[in-house]
Amino acid sequence: MAKGCFYRNYNWWVLICVCLGSMAMGLPFFSYGALLPYLSSMFYHLSGRVISQAAMALQPVILLMGITLTGSVAGLLEYYLNVRILNFLLSSLLVMVLLCSYLIDNYIVLTVVAVLIGSLGGQINVCNVARLAEWNPRKSGAANGIMGFFMGISGLVGSVLCSAVINPENKEPDLEVNITSTETVWLFDDEYVLSHTRYIWLAWGGTVAVLFLPGLFILRPPTPEEVCAQDEILGQDSVESVELLPKPQKERPDYGIKELFKTPKFYVLYLIILILSLTLLTQTELYKFIGIEAIKDDKFLNLVGALGSVANAFGRITWGLILDRIGTANTYAIAFFIQGPLLITLHFSKWNKWGYLANLCIVGFCAGIFTCIAPACQELFGSRDISLKYALTLSAEGIGCILFFLLQLGQQYLYGELVFLILMGAPSVLAAFMAFFCFR
Repeated sequence: MAKGCFYRNYNWWVLICVCLGSMAMGLPFFSYGALLPYLSSMFYHLSGRVISQAAMALQPVILLMGITLTGSVAGLLEYYLNVRILNFLLSSLLVMVLLCSYLIDNYIVLTVVAVLIGSLGGQINVCNVARLAEWNPRKSGAANGIMGFFMGISGLVGSVLCSAVINPENKEPDLEVNITSTETVWLFDDEYVLSHTRYIWLAWGGTVAVLFLPGLFILRPPTPEEVCAQDEILGQDSVESVELLPKPQKERPDYGIKELFKTPKFYVLYLIILILSLTLLTQTELYKFIGIEAIKDDKFLNLVGALGSVANAFGRITWGLILDRIGTANTYAIAFFIQGPLLITLHFSKWNKWGYLANLCIVGFCAGIFTCIAPACQELFGSRDISLKYALTLSAEGIGCILFFLLQLGQQYLYGELVFLILMGAPSVLAAFMAFFCFR
């Protein structure tokens, strides 16, 4: 009887495992912003050379590029490998790479490793999204929102681990080093902080391994019989199903991959996701570098990152539920119109630490629209080949990563922080109008 109950609710077990896997996959990326000042301090004391903010931010940028540009590989591999075998291989490799990073004390080597971490994480993410689409065909926004919530929570877990492992006594960065005539960085000079920075890779690797474990036994595509059973459940006219299901929508298109490249909406969505990557990178990776000039309390800055991740997590599930009700056009327009101006105000709010916390949390909440990429693909282009459609759209973030790095170099040599944040936030307002008028 227990076994029958387990299989009747298998879609819920899949959702739980996907959420845990998403938390594991997201932990290195969403926590890297908390780690960057520690790594910068460690590299400076090991080599005697200071590494600029743009160069340090290159590591999470490359990590995100790996996530976005290699996800389509998993979509192709699923045609040739058993899903459980593929899941085991990708998860095991990611855990091994994280654990082995403990041995790395060189900036260039760690930057190369970030490519591998991102590549593996991106393929795991595409596999997770595909399982959700297969097991929750008519509540894609809500399911992806729940998955995105746990992915966002990973930043909280990683930031807490950074404080606990590297800086439990809340030592302040007390070493000011000039990079150029206009840019300085604050570094840690405490021996305990410097010697324990590399231990974070062991903590992250162990946490990721535990989170991946249940999915190795449960995640798989549904059988044809299970797909039919899902359709019967969703088609019931009970009060519960009427309340849970989204409002009836007009018939959606179902493009193939060749047709996808012929529709203008694909290129509009691609540009919007590119713009979203600028907000996401600024919020998750630069919050410490932006705030450290005015806020020397390291534990508070880690708290800012942790609560920003929690806000992002709630944003992901909230925007997913909203998208199911009002559609892609309205949801994207609202989120982007709010986040653009508030991204710029980070430059001013950092002089009041509680204002900075609130500002970053609202930006993080709006950036949770990231989780609506897959549902937007389903609504605009159909469910056929959803893994490849999602991966192709997500590749826009790879171009966004390159643009982000180039603009950061401009901040270092040509203009200041305020101009940089304007260049990050202003395109979001444009994206809001594009989504509102082009996705109808």
